[in-house]
Amino acid sequence: MHSRQRHWGRVIVVVLSLLAATTGVVAAADATADTTLSYATIEPDRIKLGDTAGIRVTTLYGHLTSVSLPTVPGLEFEITGRTEGLEFIAGKSVPASFILIRVTPKFVGVFTIPGLIPGAKPLGLEVVNGNEPNPYAFHNPGVPQPKPVAPAPIPKGIVLKAGGAAFVQLLIPKHAIYVGESMPIDIEVGIRPGIVTSLNGPPTLSSSDFTLNDLSKQPIRREQVIEGSPFEILTWHTVLAAVKPGEFSLAVEAPLSVRDARSTQDSAIAARLGWPFSQIIYNNLTPKDVKVPSPASELTVLPLPPGGPKEFSGAVGDFQVTSDISPASAAVGEPQTLRLHISGAGNFDRVNATMVDHLDHWKTYPVKSAFTPRNAVGYSGEKVFEQPLIAELAGEQSIPALEFSYFNPNTQRYERVDTQPINVTIAASPDAVARSLDTKGLRPDHPQTRAEMDELRPLYFREQFLAVSSVLALLLAGSWFGVRRRGAMGGVSKATERVLRQLDAAARAGESASFFEIAQHALLEAFARRWRIAPDKVTSVELQARLGSTGEEIERLFALADETRYSGYEMAAADFQSWMVLIRSQLTRVDN
Repeated sequence: MHSRQRHWGRVIVVVLSLLAATTGVVAAADATADTTLSYATIEPDRIKLGDTAGIRVTTLYGHLTSVSLPTVPGLEFEITGRTEGLEFIAGKSVPASFILIRVTPKFVGVFTIPGLIPGAKPLGLEVVNGNEPNPYAFHNPGVPQPKPVAPAPIPKGIVLKAGGAAFVQLLIPKHAIYVGESMPIDIEVGIRPGIVTSLNGPPTLSSSDFTLNDLSKQPIRREQVIEGSPFEILTWHTVLAAVKPGEFSLAVEAPLSVRDARSTQDSAIAARLGWPFSQIIYNNLTPKDVKVPSPASELTVLPLPPGGPKEFSGAVGDFQVTSDISPASAAVGEPQTLRLHISGAGNFDRVNATMVDHLDHWKTYPVKSAFTPRNAVGYSGEKVFEQPLIAELAGEQSIPALEFSYFNPNTQRYERVDTQPINVTIAASPDAVARSLDTKGLRPDHPQTRAEMDELRPLYFREQFLAVSSVLALLLAGSWFGVRRRGAMGGVSKATERVLRQLDAAARAGESASFFEIAQHALLEAFARRWRIAPDKVTSVELQARLGSTGEEIERLFALADETRYSGYEMAAADFQSWMVLIRSQLTRVDN
Protein backbone atom coordinates (compact mmCIF):
# COMPACT_ATOMS: atom_id res chain seq x y z
CA MET A 1 0.00 0.00 0.00
CA HIS A 2 2.80 2.38 0.93
CA SER A 3 4.65 1.59 -2.31
CA ARG A 4 1.48 2.30 -4.36
CA GLN A 5 0.97 5.66 -2.63
CA ARG A 6 4.55 6.56 -3.27
CA HIS A 7 4.20 5.63 -6.95
CA TRP A 8 1.05 7.76 -7.37
CA GLY A 9 2.77 10.60 -5.57
CA ARG A 10 5.53 10.51 -8.15
CA VAL A 11 3.00 10.50 -10.96
CA ILE A 12 1.30 13.55 -9.47
CA VAL A 13 4.62 15.37 -9.36
CA VAL A 14 5.24 14.71 -13.03
CA VAL A 15 1.71 15.77 -13.99
CA LEU A 16 2.03 19.01 -11.99
CA SER A 17 5.34 19.77 -13.71
CA LEU A 18 3.86 19.15 -17.14
CA LEU A 19 0.79 21.28 -16.36
CA ALA A 20 2.96 24.14 -15.15
CA ALA A 21 5.10 24.13 -18.29
CA THR A 22 2.07 23.70 -20.57
CA THR A 23 0.13 26.49 -18.87
CA GLY A 24 3.09 28.84 -19.19
CA VAL A 25 3.61 28.15 -22.88
CA VAL A 26 -0.11 28.44 -23.75
CA ALA A 27 -0.42 31.69 -21.83
CA ALA A 28 2.71 33.03 -23.49
CA ALA A 29 1.35 32.18 -26.91
CA ASP A 30 -1.68 34.39 -26.20
CA ALA A 31 0.37 37.22 -24.71
CA THR A 32 0.75 40.53 -26.50
CA ALA A 33 3.17 43.35 -26.14
CA ASP A 34 0.78 45.03 -23.67
CA THR A 35 0.52 41.97 -21.38
CA THR A 36 3.05 40.99 -18.71
CA LEU A 37 3.11 37.26 -18.04
CA SER A 38 5.28 35.31 -15.57
CA TYR A 39 5.68 31.57 -15.12
CA ALA A 40 8.21 29.14 -13.61
CA THR A 41 9.79 25.91 -14.87
CA ILE A 42 12.19 23.41 -13.28
CA GLU A 43 14.87 21.41 -15.07
CA PRO A 44 15.45 18.59 -14.48
CA ASP A 45 12.48 17.42 -12.40
CA ARG A 46 14.20 14.22 -11.28
CA ILE A 47 17.74 14.26 -9.87
CA LYS A 48 20.04 12.14 -7.77
CA LEU A 49 20.84 13.03 -4.20
CA GLY A 50 23.92 15.27 -4.25
CA ASP A 51 22.95 16.97 -7.52
CA THR A 52 21.08 20.23 -7.97
CA ALA A 53 18.18 21.42 -10.14
CA GLY A 54 17.46 24.82 -11.63
CA ILE A 55 14.25 26.88 -11.53
CA ARG A 56 13.75 29.57 -14.14
CA VAL A 57 11.15 32.27 -13.46
CA THR A 58 10.31 33.83 -16.83
CA THR A 59 8.56 37.16 -17.35
CA LEU A 60 7.39 38.07 -20.84
CA TYR A 61 7.08 41.73 -21.91
CA GLY A 62 8.25 42.98 -18.54
CA HIS A 63 10.58 42.65 -15.60
CA LEU A 64 9.89 40.88 -12.28
CA THR A 65 11.58 42.87 -9.51
CA SER A 66 11.64 40.10 -6.89
CA VAL A 67 10.45 36.61 -6.05
CA SER A 68 9.76 35.03 -2.67
CA LEU A 69 11.73 31.85 -2.07
CA PRO A 70 9.47 29.08 -0.68
CA THR A 71 10.09 26.97 2.40
CA VAL A 72 10.07 23.26 1.61
CA PRO A 73 11.47 20.76 4.15
CA GLY A 74 14.40 18.93 2.59
CA LEU A 75 15.11 21.58 -0.07
CA GLU A 76 17.28 24.70 -0.12
CA PHE A 77 16.71 27.57 -2.58
CA GLU A 78 19.21 30.21 -3.74
CA ILE A 79 18.88 32.94 -6.39
CA THR A 80 21.93 32.63 -8.68
CA GLY A 81 21.31 35.44 -11.14
CA ARG A 82 19.09 37.60 -13.33
CA THR A 83 19.29 38.05 -17.07
CA GLU A 84 17.50 39.40 -20.11
CA GLY A 85 16.83 37.52 -23.32
CA LEU A 86 14.25 36.21 -25.74
CA GLU A 87 11.70 33.44 -25.63
CA PHE A 88 10.46 31.79 -28.81
CA ILE A 89 6.70 31.29 -28.73
CA ALA A 90 5.00 29.73 -31.74
CA GLY A 91 7.98 30.69 -33.90
CA LYS A 92 7.99 34.30 -32.68
CA SER A 93 10.69 35.89 -30.50
CA VAL A 94 9.33 37.54 -27.34
CA PRO A 95 11.41 39.79 -25.02
CA ALA A 96 11.78 38.22 -21.59
CA SER A 97 13.59 38.51 -18.28
CA PHE A 98 14.66 35.59 -16.13
CA ILE A 99 15.37 34.89 -12.46
CA LEU A 100 17.52 31.81 -11.92
CA ILE A 101 17.17 29.75 -8.74
CA ARG A 102 19.28 26.80 -7.62
CA VAL A 103 17.54 23.96 -5.75
CA THR A 104 19.64 21.71 -3.50
CA PRO A 105 18.01 18.61 -1.87
CA LYS A 106 18.98 17.27 1.58
CA PHE A 107 17.43 13.79 1.31
CA VAL A 108 15.55 11.59 -1.15
CA GLY A 109 11.82 11.97 -1.67
CA VAL A 110 9.07 13.53 -3.76
CA PHE A 111 8.70 17.28 -3.25
CA THR A 112 6.06 19.83 -4.23
CA ILE A 113 7.34 23.38 -4.64
CA PRO A 114 4.56 26.00 -4.25
CA GLY A 115 4.10 28.70 -6.85
CA LEU A 116 6.87 31.28 -6.68
CA ILE A 117 4.66 34.03 -8.12
CA PRO A 118 0.94 34.77 -7.69
CA GLY A 119 -1.20 32.45 -9.76
CA ALA A 120 1.67 30.14 -10.72
CA LYS A 121 1.24 26.39 -10.59
CA PRO A 122 3.32 24.32 -8.13
CA LEU A 123 6.42 22.52 -9.38
CA GLY A 124 7.33 18.91 -8.73
CA LEU A 125 10.80 17.51 -7.95
CA GLU A 126 11.85 13.94 -7.22
CA VAL A 127 15.16 13.13 -5.55
CA VAL A 128 16.40 9.53 -5.77
CA ASN A 129 19.43 7.51 -4.78
CA GLY A 130 22.10 7.01 -7.44
CA ASN A 131 21.20 3.38 -8.24
CA GLU A 132 17.39 3.70 -8.07
CA PRO A 133 15.53 2.82 -11.34
CA ASN A 134 13.17 5.18 -13.10
CA PRO A 135 9.62 4.42 -11.73
CA TYR A 136 7.97 6.09 -14.76
CA ALA A 137 9.41 3.69 -17.33
CA PHE A 138 6.30 1.67 -18.29
CA HIS A 139 7.10 -1.90 -19.17
CA ASN A 140 5.35 -3.65 -22.06
CA PRO A 141 6.29 -7.36 -22.15
CA GLY A 142 5.70 -7.49 -25.90
CA VAL A 143 8.08 -4.61 -26.72
CA PRO A 144 11.86 -5.01 -26.27
CA GLN A 145 13.26 -2.47 -23.83
CA PRO A 146 16.27 -0.33 -24.82
CA LYS A 147 19.51 -0.81 -22.91
CA PRO A 148 20.43 1.96 -20.48
CA VAL A 149 22.88 4.48 -21.94
CA ALA A 150 26.06 4.89 -19.91
CA PRO A 151 27.51 8.40 -19.60
CA ALA A 152 30.19 9.00 -22.25
CA PRO A 153 33.67 9.31 -20.69
CA ILE A 154 36.24 11.87 -21.79
CA PRO A 155 38.00 10.50 -24.89
CA LYS A 156 41.65 9.65 -24.43
CA GLY A 157 43.95 12.65 -24.77
CA ILE A 158 41.24 15.29 -24.33
CA VAL A 159 41.80 17.81 -21.53
CA LEU A 160 38.81 20.08 -20.92
CA LYS A 161 39.66 23.76 -20.45
CA ALA A 162 37.74 27.01 -19.89
CA GLY A 163 35.62 25.55 -17.09
CA GLY A 164 35.01 22.35 -19.01
CA ALA A 165 33.62 24.22 -22.04
CA ALA A 166 36.39 23.62 -24.61
CA PHE A 167 39.42 21.57 -25.54
CA VAL A 168 42.16 21.70 -28.18
CA GLN A 169 44.35 18.83 -29.26
CA LEU A 170 47.11 18.26 -31.80
CA LEU A 171 47.13 14.82 -33.44
CA ILE A 172 50.46 13.86 -35.03
CA PRO A 173 51.18 10.46 -36.61
CA LYS A 174 54.86 10.23 -35.60
CA HIS A 175 57.26 11.95 -33.25
CA ALA A 176 60.43 12.13 -35.38
CA ILE A 177 60.75 13.89 -38.76
CA TYR A 178 63.51 15.43 -40.89
CA VAL A 179 64.11 19.10 -41.58
CA GLY A 180 61.85 20.11 -44.45
CA GLU A 181 59.72 16.96 -44.25
CA SER A 182 55.97 17.52 -44.54
CA MET A 183 53.80 15.62 -42.05
CA PRO A 184 49.98 15.48 -42.24
CA ILE A 185 48.40 16.37 -38.89
CA ASP A 186 44.94 17.04 -37.44
CA ILE A 187 43.97 19.91 -35.14
CA GLU A 188 40.74 19.47 -33.18
CA VAL A 189 38.88 22.18 -31.27
CA GLY A 190 35.88 21.10 -29.17
CA ILE A 191 33.38 23.70 -27.93
CA ARG A 192 30.17 23.62 -25.91
CA PRO A 193 27.55 25.67 -27.79
CA GLY A 194 26.07 28.49 -25.73
CA ILE A 195 29.05 28.63 -23.37
CA VAL A 196 31.68 29.18 -26.06
CA THR A 197 30.17 32.06 -28.01
CA SER A 198 32.68 32.30 -30.86
CA LEU A 199 35.90 31.04 -32.38
CA ASN A 200 38.00 34.16 -33.02
CA GLY A 201 40.33 32.75 -35.65
CA PRO A 202 42.05 29.53 -36.70
CA PRO A 203 44.38 27.66 -34.33
CA THR A 204 48.00 28.78 -34.27
CA LEU A 205 51.29 27.05 -33.48
CA SER A 206 53.11 27.94 -30.30
CA SER A 207 56.53 27.66 -32.03
CA SER A 208 58.02 29.64 -34.91
CA ASP A 209 60.31 26.73 -35.80
CA PHE A 210 57.50 25.04 -37.72
CA THR A 211 55.16 25.98 -40.56
CA LEU A 212 51.52 25.05 -41.17
CA ASN A 213 49.50 24.99 -44.33
CA ASP A 214 46.77 27.62 -44.64
CA LEU A 215 43.99 27.08 -42.05
CA SER A 216 41.62 29.70 -43.43
CA LYS A 217 39.37 27.06 -44.99
CA GLN A 218 36.29 25.95 -43.06
CA PRO A 219 36.98 23.00 -40.74
CA ILE A 220 35.06 19.73 -40.77
CA ARG A 221 32.30 19.72 -38.13
CA ARG A 222 30.77 16.89 -36.12
CA GLU A 223 28.91 16.49 -32.81
CA GLN A 224 30.02 14.37 -29.87
CA VAL A 225 28.78 13.81 -26.32
CA ILE A 226 31.51 14.20 -23.71
CA GLU A 227 30.64 13.51 -20.06
CA GLY A 228 26.97 13.86 -20.86
CA SER A 229 27.32 17.27 -22.54
CA PRO A 230 27.04 17.97 -26.29
CA PHE A 231 30.20 19.28 -27.95
CA GLU A 232 30.77 20.53 -31.46
CA ILE A 233 34.13 19.28 -32.79
CA LEU A 234 35.97 21.35 -35.42
CA THR A 235 38.74 19.48 -37.25
CA TRP A 236 41.42 20.98 -39.50
CA HIS A 237 43.44 18.62 -41.72
CA THR A 238 46.74 20.33 -42.47
CA VAL A 239 50.46 19.74 -43.02
CA LEU A 240 53.29 20.53 -40.59
CA ALA A 241 56.92 21.13 -41.61
CA ALA A 242 60.02 21.83 -39.52
CA VAL A 243 62.63 24.42 -40.52
CA LYS A 244 65.47 23.49 -38.13
CA PRO A 245 66.69 20.38 -36.26
CA GLY A 246 66.34 19.84 -32.52
CA GLU A 247 64.06 18.60 -29.74
CA PHE A 248 60.77 20.49 -29.52
CA SER A 249 57.64 20.58 -27.39
CA LEU A 250 54.90 21.43 -29.85
CA ALA A 251 51.38 22.71 -29.10
CA VAL A 252 48.59 24.71 -30.72
CA GLU A 253 46.12 27.15 -29.22
CA ALA A 254 42.70 28.41 -30.30
CA PRO A 255 41.30 31.92 -29.59
CA LEU A 256 37.79 31.64 -28.12
CA SER A 257 35.17 33.82 -26.45
CA VAL A 258 33.78 31.95 -23.42
CA ARG A 259 31.12 32.70 -20.82
CA ASP A 260 32.90 31.73 -17.60
CA ALA A 261 30.66 30.16 -14.95
CA ARG A 262 30.71 31.78 -11.51
CA SER A 263 31.04 28.52 -9.58
CA THR A 264 31.57 24.82 -10.13
CA GLN A 265 27.96 24.23 -9.05
CA ASP A 266 26.74 26.50 -11.86
CA SER A 267 28.93 24.56 -14.27
CA ALA A 268 27.50 21.29 -12.97
CA ILE A 269 23.93 22.51 -13.51
CA ALA A 270 24.74 23.69 -17.02
CA ALA A 271 26.43 20.37 -17.80
CA ARG A 272 23.15 18.54 -17.20
CA LEU A 273 20.91 20.98 -19.04
CA GLY A 274 20.37 20.73 -22.76
CA TRP A 275 19.91 23.63 -25.11
CA PRO A 276 18.23 26.07 -24.60
CA PHE A 277 18.16 25.55 -20.81
CA SER A 278 21.93 25.42 -20.38
CA GLN A 279 22.09 28.93 -21.86
CA ILE A 280 20.13 30.28 -18.89
CA ILE A 281 23.07 29.85 -16.53
CA TYR A 282 25.33 31.91 -18.78
CA ASN A 283 23.05 34.53 -20.31
CA ASN A 284 23.99 37.16 -17.75
CA LEU A 285 27.74 36.57 -18.10
CA THR A 286 29.88 38.66 -20.44
CA PRO A 287 32.05 36.52 -22.76
CA LYS A 288 35.77 36.68 -22.15
CA ASP A 289 38.44 36.25 -24.84
CA VAL A 290 40.77 33.39 -23.94
CA LYS A 291 43.34 31.22 -25.72
CA VAL A 292 42.83 27.53 -25.06
CA PRO A 293 46.06 25.49 -25.53
CA SER A 294 46.46 21.86 -26.47
CA PRO A 295 48.59 19.42 -24.47
CA ALA A 296 52.20 19.52 -25.66
CA SER A 297 53.52 16.87 -28.04
CA GLU A 298 57.21 16.01 -28.05
CA LEU A 299 58.77 16.07 -31.53
CA THR A 300 62.32 15.33 -32.68
CA VAL A 301 63.49 17.05 -35.86
CA LEU A 302 66.49 15.34 -37.47
CA PRO A 303 68.99 17.20 -39.70
CA LEU A 304 69.37 16.10 -43.29
CA PRO A 305 72.54 14.03 -43.71
CA PRO A 306 75.50 15.71 -45.43
CA GLY A 307 76.54 14.75 -48.92
CA GLY A 308 73.38 15.66 -50.81
CA PRO A 309 73.63 15.89 -54.61
CA LYS A 310 74.18 19.27 -56.27
CA GLU A 311 70.75 19.05 -57.93
CA PHE A 312 68.99 18.68 -54.54
CA SER A 313 66.51 21.57 -54.18
CA GLY A 314 65.16 20.67 -50.73
CA ALA A 315 62.49 18.15 -51.77
CA VAL A 316 61.78 15.65 -48.97
CA GLY A 317 59.32 12.82 -49.54
CA ASP A 318 58.66 9.79 -51.71
CA PHE A 319 58.37 10.65 -55.42
CA GLN A 320 58.04 9.01 -58.84
CA VAL A 321 59.24 10.65 -62.07
CA THR A 322 58.32 10.29 -65.76
CA SER A 323 58.73 12.47 -68.86
CA ASP A 324 57.12 12.83 -72.29
CA ILE A 325 56.99 15.21 -75.26
CA SER A 326 54.07 16.35 -77.38
CA PRO A 327 53.46 16.27 -80.20
CA ALA A 328 55.53 13.12 -80.71
CA SER A 329 56.74 14.34 -84.12
CA ALA A 330 57.16 17.77 -85.67
CA ALA A 331 58.89 19.71 -88.38
CA VAL A 332 61.79 22.10 -88.14
CA GLY A 333 60.58 25.35 -86.56
CA GLU A 334 57.43 23.85 -85.03
CA PRO A 335 57.07 24.05 -81.22
CA GLN A 336 56.93 20.97 -78.99
CA THR A 337 56.42 20.70 -75.22
CA LEU A 338 58.71 18.62 -73.01
CA ARG A 339 57.05 17.57 -69.74
CA LEU A 340 58.49 16.24 -66.49
CA HIS A 341 55.91 14.59 -64.18
CA ILE A 342 56.82 14.32 -60.48
CA SER A 343 54.17 12.57 -58.37
CA GLY A 344 54.03 11.13 -54.87
CA ALA A 345 53.89 12.60 -51.36
CA GLY A 346 56.05 15.26 -49.74
CA ASN A 347 56.85 18.97 -49.68
CA PHE A 348 55.91 19.85 -53.25
CA ASP A 349 56.72 23.52 -52.65
CA ARG A 350 60.41 22.49 -52.70
CA VAL A 351 60.10 20.20 -55.75
CA ASN A 352 61.99 21.93 -58.55
CA ALA A 353 63.61 20.96 -61.84
CA THR A 354 65.83 22.87 -64.28
CA MET A 355 64.76 20.62 -67.18
CA VAL A 356 67.00 21.39 -70.22
CA ASP A 357 69.36 24.38 -69.91
CA HIS A 358 70.95 23.93 -73.34
CA LEU A 359 70.44 21.45 -76.14
CA ASP A 360 72.28 21.42 -79.45
CA HIS A 361 70.08 22.02 -82.52
CA TRP A 362 67.14 23.07 -80.33
CA LYS A 363 65.80 26.37 -79.07
CA THR A 364 64.82 26.13 -75.39
CA TYR A 365 62.43 28.40 -73.50
CA PRO A 366 61.68 29.08 -69.79
CA VAL A 367 60.08 26.29 -67.76
CA LYS A 368 56.60 26.60 -66.25
CA SER A 369 55.13 24.34 -63.54
CA ALA A 370 51.70 23.47 -62.14
CA PHE A 371 50.71 21.36 -59.14
CA THR A 372 47.58 19.20 -58.91
CA PRO A 373 46.83 18.00 -55.34
CA ARG A 374 45.36 14.58 -54.66
CA ASN A 375 44.05 15.46 -51.19
CA ALA A 376 42.69 18.50 -49.40
CA VAL A 377 45.99 19.52 -47.77
CA GLY A 378 48.24 19.13 -50.83
CA TYR A 379 50.52 16.57 -49.19
CA SER A 380 50.22 14.21 -52.15
CA GLY A 381 49.70 15.03 -55.80
CA GLU A 382 51.55 15.65 -59.05
CA LYS A 383 53.72 18.54 -60.17
CA VAL A 384 54.23 18.94 -63.91
CA PHE A 385 57.06 21.00 -65.42
CA GLU A 386 56.58 22.12 -69.05
CA GLN A 387 59.30 23.45 -71.33
CA PRO A 388 58.67 24.56 -74.93
CA LEU A 389 61.27 23.36 -77.46
CA ILE A 390 61.76 24.11 -81.17
CA ALA A 391 63.96 21.87 -83.33
CA GLU A 392 66.42 23.61 -85.67
CA LEU A 393 67.63 20.54 -87.55
CA ALA A 394 65.71 17.81 -89.37
CA GLY A 395 66.30 14.13 -88.71
CA GLU A 396 66.35 11.81 -85.71
CA GLN A 397 66.85 13.86 -82.57
CA SER A 398 67.25 12.73 -78.96
CA ILE A 399 66.06 14.53 -75.82
CA PRO A 400 68.44 13.51 -72.99
CA ALA A 401 67.29 12.00 -69.71
CA LEU A 402 65.98 14.45 -67.11
CA GLU A 403 67.24 14.34 -63.50
CA PHE A 404 65.52 14.85 -60.16
CA SER A 405 67.04 14.46 -56.69
CA TYR A 406 65.27 14.29 -53.34
CA PHE A 407 65.67 12.97 -49.80
CA ASN A 408 63.50 9.98 -48.92
CA PRO A 409 62.71 9.85 -45.16
CA ASN A 410 61.54 6.25 -45.51
CA THR A 411 64.92 5.02 -46.78
CA GLN A 412 66.79 7.79 -44.93
CA ARG A 413 68.98 8.62 -47.93
CA TYR A 414 69.18 10.89 -50.94
CA GLU A 415 67.77 9.43 -54.13
CA ARG A 416 68.31 10.46 -57.72
CA VAL A 417 65.89 9.55 -60.50
CA ASP A 418 66.68 9.76 -64.24
CA THR A 419 63.96 9.56 -66.87
CA GLN A 420 64.44 7.69 -70.13
CA PRO A 421 65.82 9.63 -73.14
CA ILE A 422 63.19 10.55 -75.71
CA ASN A 423 63.78 10.04 -79.45
CA VAL A 424 62.00 12.44 -81.76
CA THR A 425 61.72 12.48 -85.56
CA ILE A 426 61.96 15.99 -86.97
CA ALA A 427 60.81 16.51 -90.56
CA ALA A 428 62.09 19.19 -92.88
CA SER A 429 60.22 22.45 -92.75
CA PRO A 430 57.58 22.85 -95.53
CA ASP A 431 59.12 26.17 -96.57
CA ALA A 432 62.72 24.96 -96.45
CA VAL A 433 63.04 25.28 -100.24
CA ALA A 434 61.82 28.85 -100.12
CA ARG A 435 64.36 29.71 -97.44
CA SER A 436 67.24 28.18 -99.45
CA LEU A 437 66.78 30.07 -102.76
CA ASP A 438 69.81 30.15 -105.06
CA THR A 439 71.26 33.28 -106.58
CA LYS A 440 68.92 33.14 -109.58
CA GLY A 441 66.26 34.83 -107.51
CA LEU A 442 68.52 37.71 -106.34
CA ARG A 443 68.54 41.21 -107.78
CA PRO A 444 71.50 42.06 -110.11
CA ASP A 445 72.95 44.59 -107.69
CA HIS A 446 73.24 41.94 -104.94
CA PRO A 447 76.64 40.29 -104.47
CA GLN A 448 76.64 36.88 -106.15
CA THR A 449 79.49 35.14 -104.31
CA ARG A 450 80.95 34.91 -100.81
CA ALA A 451 84.08 36.71 -101.95
CA GLU A 452 82.05 39.58 -103.33
CA MET A 453 80.17 39.88 -100.03
CA ASP A 454 83.47 39.91 -98.08
CA GLU A 455 84.71 42.83 -100.20
CA LEU A 456 81.72 44.88 -99.05
CA ARG A 457 82.47 44.47 -95.32
CA PRO A 458 84.72 46.96 -93.46
CA LEU A 459 88.23 45.81 -92.55
CA TYR A 460 87.59 45.64 -88.83
CA PHE A 461 84.70 43.17 -89.45
CA ARG A 462 86.77 40.75 -91.54
CA GLU A 463 87.92 37.41 -90.07
CA GLN A 464 91.66 38.15 -90.32
CA PHE A 465 91.39 41.35 -88.33
CA LEU A 466 89.05 39.80 -85.73
CA ALA A 467 91.37 36.84 -85.21
CA VAL A 468 94.42 39.01 -84.46
CA SER A 469 92.52 41.35 -82.14
CA SER A 470 90.91 38.44 -80.28
CA VAL A 471 94.29 36.80 -79.60
CA LEU A 472 95.73 40.04 -78.25
CA ALA A 473 92.68 40.58 -75.99
CA LEU A 474 92.90 37.05 -74.62
CA LEU A 475 96.61 37.38 -73.86
CA LEU A 476 96.05 40.66 -72.04
CA ALA A 477 93.09 39.31 -70.02
CA GLY A 478 94.96 36.13 -69.12
CA SER A 479 97.96 38.06 -67.87
CA TRP A 480 95.79 40.38 -65.79
CA PHE A 481 93.83 37.53 -64.18
CA GLY A 482 97.01 35.61 -63.48
CA VAL A 483 98.60 38.53 -61.65
CA ARG A 484 95.36 39.25 -59.76
CA ARG A 485 94.91 35.61 -58.75
CA ARG A 486 98.47 35.18 -57.51
CA GLY A 487 98.29 38.41 -55.55
CA ALA A 488 94.79 38.15 -54.08
CA MET A 489 94.16 34.42 -53.80
CA GLY A 490 97.52 33.24 -52.55
CA GLY A 491 97.93 30.52 -55.18
CA VAL A 492 94.58 28.73 -54.72
CA SER A 493 93.16 26.53 -57.47
CA LYS A 494 90.81 27.84 -60.12
CA ALA A 495 87.98 25.75 -58.63
CA THR A 496 88.49 27.29 -55.20
CA GLU A 497 88.77 30.77 -56.72
CA ARG A 498 85.47 30.23 -58.53
CA VAL A 499 83.73 29.06 -55.33
CA LEU A 500 85.03 32.03 -53.35
CA ARG A 501 83.80 34.44 -56.03
CA GLN A 502 80.37 32.80 -55.92
CA LEU A 503 80.29 33.06 -52.12
CA ASP A 504 81.36 36.71 -52.26
CA ALA A 505 78.58 37.48 -54.77
CA ALA A 506 75.96 35.72 -52.63
CA ALA A 507 77.15 37.59 -49.53
CA ARG A 508 77.02 40.98 -51.29
CA ALA A 509 73.45 40.21 -52.45
CA GLY A 510 72.43 39.04 -48.95
CA GLU A 511 71.33 35.64 -50.29
CA SER A 512 71.84 33.39 -47.26
CA ALA A 513 70.34 30.26 -48.81
CA SER A 514 72.62 30.42 -51.89
CA PHE A 515 75.65 31.23 -49.73
CA PHE A 516 75.20 28.21 -47.46
CA GLU A 517 74.29 25.86 -50.32
CA ILE A 518 77.46 26.75 -52.26
CA ALA A 519 79.58 26.50 -49.09
CA GLN A 520 78.15 23.11 -48.07
CA HIS A 521 78.82 21.47 -51.45
CA ALA A 522 82.29 22.98 -51.74
CA LEU A 523 83.35 21.91 -48.25
CA LEU A 524 82.00 18.38 -48.66
CA GLU A 525 83.98 17.94 -51.89
CA ALA A 526 87.09 19.49 -50.32
CA PHE A 527 86.97 17.20 -47.27
CA ALA A 528 86.34 14.20 -49.51
CA ARG A 529 89.49 14.98 -51.56
CA ARG A 530 91.57 15.75 -48.49
CA TRP A 531 90.57 12.57 -46.62
CA ARG A 532 90.19 10.37 -49.72
CA ILE A 533 86.60 9.35 -48.94
CA ALA A 534 83.24 9.77 -50.65
CA PRO A 535 81.34 13.02 -49.88
CA ASP A 536 78.46 11.08 -48.26
CA LYS A 537 80.97 9.62 -45.79
CA VAL A 538 81.75 13.07 -44.37
CA THR A 539 79.68 12.61 -41.21
CA SER A 540 79.55 14.41 -37.89
CA VAL A 541 81.85 11.80 -36.38
CA GLU A 542 84.44 12.37 -39.12
CA LEU A 543 84.26 16.15 -38.76
CA GLN A 544 84.79 16.12 -35.01
CA ALA A 545 87.48 13.45 -35.15
CA ARG A 546 89.55 15.16 -37.85
CA LEU A 547 88.84 18.86 -37.18
CA GLY A 548 88.13 19.03 -33.43
CA SER A 549 86.36 22.23 -32.40
CA THR A 550 86.42 23.45 -36.01
CA GLY A 551 84.29 20.42 -36.90
CA GLU A 552 81.56 21.74 -34.64
CA GLU A 553 81.55 25.02 -36.59
CA ILE A 554 81.33 23.10 -39.87
CA GLU A 555 78.38 21.10 -38.48
CA ARG A 556 76.69 24.38 -37.55
CA LEU A 557 77.23 25.65 -41.10
CA PHE A 558 75.64 22.48 -42.55
CA ALA A 559 72.66 22.83 -40.18
CA LEU A 560 72.17 26.46 -41.27
CA ALA A 561 72.26 25.33 -44.90
CA ASP A 562 69.22 23.13 -44.23
CA GLU A 563 67.46 25.73 -42.09
CA THR A 564 67.77 28.59 -44.59
CA ARG A 565 66.49 26.32 -47.35
CA TYR A 566 63.10 26.07 -45.60
CA SER A 567 62.82 29.06 -43.26
CA GLY A 568 64.14 31.99 -45.28
CA TYR A 569 66.68 32.82 -42.53
CA GLU A 570 68.80 35.87 -43.46
CA MET A 571 72.23 36.78 -42.04
CA ALA A 572 73.82 40.11 -41.26
CA ALA A 573 76.89 41.33 -43.17
CA ALA A 574 79.15 40.52 -40.22
CA ASP A 575 77.92 36.92 -40.20
CA PHE A 576 78.77 36.53 -43.88
CA GLN A 577 82.33 37.77 -43.21
CA SER A 578 82.77 35.40 -40.26
CA TRP A 579 81.70 32.36 -42.27
CA MET A 580 83.85 33.44 -45.24
CA VAL A 581 86.98 33.31 -43.04
CA LEU A 582 86.19 29.76 -41.94
CA ILE A 583 85.30 28.54 -45.44
CA ARG A 584 88.36 30.16 -47.06
CA SER A 585 90.72 28.57 -44.52
CA GLN A 586 89.30 25.08 -45.11
CA LEU A 587 89.30 25.32 -48.92
CA THR A 588 92.83 26.72 -49.18
CA ARG A 589 94.15 23.88 -46.99
CA VAL A 590 93.18 21.45 -49.73
CA ASP A 591 94.98 23.50 -52.43
CA ASN A 592 98.12 23.98 -50.36
